[in-house]
Amino acid sequence: MEVIRFARALVPLAAITLMSTPGAMRPAVSGTADPPWDPPACLVAVGVPPAAAGTAWYRTDATLDASGTLAGQQLTVGVVGGGERRVALPAESFASGPVRGLVTVGDDDGTRSRLRVVDPAHGCAWTIAVEATVIRSAILAPDAGSTWEHRVDRATRADLGVWRRPVSGGIASRVAPGLAPDVAHGRTFATDLRWAPDGRRVIASCGELACRTRLVDPATGLTEMTSRTGPVIGVAGTRVIAYGVCPGLPCPVRATEPSTGAVETLVDEAGPAALAVGALVYERDGHLVSQDLRTRVVSDVAASDGLAPLPGGSGATAGMDLPAGSVTLAAAGQRPAPSTARRFDPFTSAIGPIEAVQR
Repeated sequence: MEVIRFARALVPLAAITLMSTPGAMRPAVSGTADPPWDPPACLVAVGVPPAAAGTAWYRTDATLDASGTLAGQQLTVGVVGGGERRVALPAESFASGPVRGLVTVGDDDGTRSRLRVVDPAHGCAWTIAVEATVIRSAILAPDAGSTWEHRVDRATRADLGVWRRPVSGGIASRVAPGLAPDVAHGRTFATDLRWAPDGRRVIASCGELACRTRLVDPATGLTEMTSRTGPVIGVAGTRVIAYGVCPGLPCPVRATEPSTGAVETLVDEAGPAALAVGALVYERDGHLVSQDLRTRVVSDVAASDGLAPLPGGSGATAGMDLPAGSVTLAAAGQRPAPSTARRFDPFTSAIGPIEAVQR
């Protein structure tokens, strides 16, 4: 896989990318006593996602063989307050979401990539794509009506850009080209997809030296780009919030205005970070800090020792379908699950359990 190959080169940017991803800090699992779940096909009309029910969640964990080599991935999906199911995936696989109760899952067997949408609440899934090129990651649109897929060439691993496809399946159309290597960024080794609050698509392409982030308006195709940053955290207003380029966490967090290139340092040192409504939430010295992005007021979050924000985007290894603006918190050293994760409310600065919510 691209990130693994790059990490072996011990390049500083790879270090911060991996350190900001909870999955990189979790121990691999050797397997499970329960047989893997093979989700049956959803009984829904073509192109109509099933109605979301409950608070869905997912987590992926690496599985190792006897020699310690990566043998596959274990995907765990469930609904808060309900049971959970485990899906066996090959080594080159991913999951993202949930969006409207649905988890996007991709897997590659060395000859083809398959893209599915899994509905944990209804216990089913449907296949929306089978491609000869490698689908490296994908996310659902906020309305769950389409997927946005990042692809690479199977032979050369060259960046082939981002493609849009209806969840009903069918032909995909490319909406953003791949980025060629340059001396400031190097060859792209990881691409993170996510959505900005205003509906624009965020494509963060990280190379050996630095990252380039494109903001694309799905309606008009208008694209703005920032360059020479570390991994992206999100978008606040018109600005891209990203780590600086540094050897590893903690690292500065900066806001860049794509239209002018103006850069403001928000935080000198931050660990794992996420954006809430109007706030940057990050781990520092073993506890949480919240910064109001309008007033720049910084506040320590009470009763937050040992917690850190769970990163989002297509590169995440876990996610929960919480209300917009909330931040999912994970306990250090534990695999995220509803029983151990917490929800941070930026409006009240309160930390509470993950609750079952009917949608």
